[in-house]
Amino acid sequence: MSQPSAQRAQVLLVVGPGRSGTSAVAGSLAHCGYHVPNAIKARDSNPRGFYEPRWLVNFDKELLAEAKVTTLDRDPLALEAMAQALGSGDAKTRLVGWVREQLESNNRLVLKDPRLVWFHALWAEVAEELDFDLGFLIMLRHPSEVSSSRSAYYGAEHVRAVAGWTHVALMAEHVTRGARRAFVHYPDLVGDWRKEFRRVDGLLGLDLVPQIDTTPHPIDEFLDPTLRRMAPGWDGIAVPSWLSDLADRSFDALKGIADDGEPSDYTALDALRAEYTETFEATVIIARSRNSHQHLVPRAEEAQPAAEPDAATSTSAPSARPAARRGLRDLLRRS
Repeated sequence: MSQPSAQRAQVLLVVGPGRSGTSAVAGSLAHCGYHVPNAIKARDSNPRGFYEPRWLVNFDKELLAEAKVTTLDRDPLALEAMAQALGSGDAKTRLVGWVREQLESNNRLVLKDPRLVWFHALWAEVAEELDFDLGFLIMLRHPSEVSSSRSAYYGAEHVRAVAGWTHVALMAEHVTRGARRAFVHYPDLVGDWRKEFRRVDGLLGLDLVPQIDTTPHPIDEFLDPTLRRMAPGWDGIAVPSWLSDLADRSFDALKGIADDGEPSDYTALDALRAEYTETFEATVIIARSRNSHQHLVPRAEEAQPAAEPDAATSTSAPSARPAARRGLRDLLRRS
């Protein structure tokens, strides 16, 4: 794959669930020449800043709500629902207009939002129309760490968080194959950001100002390893063994790309996606007995906290499916 041209604009999309280090990598790039348009302000849960463009977050939230898809949706049919919601073409027109406006004043953009992976195909179309180089930075952090952090800051329930991580992480790998991309392991980034950025530079062609070898560098002060408050491990995380095992194997396969580069074939990763889908569908069938006795249990939406508050507000997108998919499948996704 050819490297980006110095004459063309470059847009880097930071992909990964909240609490996986996406703010760290986006903020690092923002400290060396890449621009974040109208970023959402820092909060207690992210004191160094979110580095999320407010317009883009609102745009993504709106489209997800229309498709009845959540940020870490666990349903394998969610990607199909998202594609149907984008069919009108209006979203592309709006996104093209916004990106064009940003590139008029800044030809190096880093855009981060946990929802971005759902719009990979839309971004590819926008990049082709506006003729800029598009790259994906896919953040990796062990799912037990992500779940612990999401539970602490978002009130997320562990089974839903780990299942959502597994599904969306494998989906992100699948839908970005063939695109210019780099997988970044969060502990490697905070441990030695120069080494990690040299590797990413070889994959994406970073245009850093100041350059990596500059000492001292703004990133030295920005990245704080003490902000990594969670440690990997399943102790105290109540999830079934089959789910933690599948999450572990999925993480290992994805980290293998970060460590060793793209595999010669993707059979093992495809098998993991198929295993997740098969398990999800089997769980839907098993849950039918619960569905027939709902009058005996609290409503799922009343019994569970919101799983994905927004960086700027504290609201979540609706989590129901279109009419053809409502019922048991929705109940399982929310419970």
